Amino acid sequence: MSCAAVLVVGLVACGQFAAGPARPAEPVRSDAGSTVSRPAAGDDFSLAVVPGSASAVAGNLVQATVRTAVTTGAAQTVSLTVGGLPEGTAATVEPAVLRAGGSAVLTVRTSVSTRAGTYDVVVAGAGAAAARHTVVFRLVVRAPTVIRAAFYYPWFPEAWRQQGLDPFTNYVPARGRYTVEESVVRAQVADMRYGGITMGIASWFGRGTVTDRHWPAMVRAAQGTGFGWAPYYEPEGTSDPTPERIADDLHYLRATYGGQGSALAVLPDRGMPVFVYNAGDLTTAQGCATVDRWAQAQSLLQRRFGETVLVNLKVFPGYAGCPATARVAGWHQYGPARAEHDFSGAPGEGSYTVSPGFWKAGSPYGQAPFLSRDRARWRAGLARMNASGAPWQLVTSYNEWGEGTAIESSRGCRSPAPAGTWCDWSGAGRSDFISDLHEQLPSRAGIGVGGPGAGVAAPR
Repeated sequence: MSCAAVLVVGLVACGQFAAGPARPAEPVRSDAGSTVSRPAAGDDFSLAVVPGSASAVAGNLVQATVRTAVTTGAAQTVSLTVGGLPEGTAATVEPAVLRAGGSAVLTVRTSVSTRAGTYDVVVAGAGAAAARHTVVFRLVVRAPTVIRAAFYYPWFPEAWRQQGLDPFTNYVPARGRYTVEESVVRAQVADMRYGGITMGIASWFGRGTVTDRHWPAMVRAAQGTGFGWAPYYEPEGTSDPTPERIADDLHYLRATYGGQGSALAVLPDRGMPVFVYNAGDLTTAQGCATVDRWAQAQSLLQRRFGETVLVNLKVFPGYAGCPATARVAGWHQYGPARAEHDFSGAPGEGSYTVSPGFWKAGSPYGQAPFLSRDRARWRAGLARMNASGAPWQLVTSYNEWGEGTAIESSRGCRSPAPAGTWCDWSGAGRSDFISDLHEQLPSRAGIGVGGPGAGVAAPR
């Protein structure tokens, strides 16, 4: 671990920092937009946070500068810590140890699990000479009107070899044939966050499956980053799970991967988002039966475990007219062989989905189902997605290499392709698709040009 102090979810409170005979300084606010500590008698340093307040949409970060100053005597070593954080929020202060007179950067990372509100984040400084001070940084969190999420597949390295192909992809992933482990996922999370993606919709096939075994690494890697994970419930694509099984599965996910400080997404007052791959619903009757089962499952989950979920089903013919449609929070389409799917007007919360391309491993280039990669089309699709007003902006996918839909970096094509085919989108060390997402961040989420940290109070 670096010298940064990483703390999550209300670990400390202001009063806990005062110890021994030293009297903590009283936090006061200056008129210059900063928060300062008033040095007490005998103190030899003071603290200030500049600016003293900032706001962010949940899922984004804010930054400020922590300044120390020598007030009397010689400079001493000061250790900085952060507390008073709302649930779903993490903070770092770098460096966490410095000499009085120096400055540090305070970074507060909210997530989609952070409740909207105003919070007093407490920065404390403990000097080597027993002097201690606290200052307050006022954090205003706004609820997101848009959440951008990407479908993610935690089935590597197992999925690199399948259907007689090794590796099972037409491309050359820049990360190579990686394993879903913490170091890899941490870099992937940073990649997605740069593109304004604040949540990953991760494939989950059930307890004890390959995807389930990789979920712990995913959750650990995202802790403290402000990124959240939601399950893509795959059993619905191969069977008709009973309401009892669905409720048990959802409770398992929440109990196993949730909890204080977890990166499992839980939207305030709404519950854990659950996207459902009900691909077998080809008729209205089949689809409405699925809606009924999920409505029953939600009731069971609430009654047995006191838990709620935000259910987002895949659309099917006549999806809007089912008797229990009101129990479904939102709708999406998973069909990456088409560049865009606009369901922004669906009942509840609509969605807009974009795909960079589709070229399944083992299929000749251009054989249907197929979608070529075209950067102009991709950029235009992002603009239409932002203009749609859909509360869910979805990307299919971040790393489905087998179907050739990944926006994760590729260095080339492994299979034969016509001259001029876009095979290398690794850019200058970052995926061109991710860079385009960064250039067209969700405007309705309040994210500015500076990236995922709208309203960021930049360090000075």
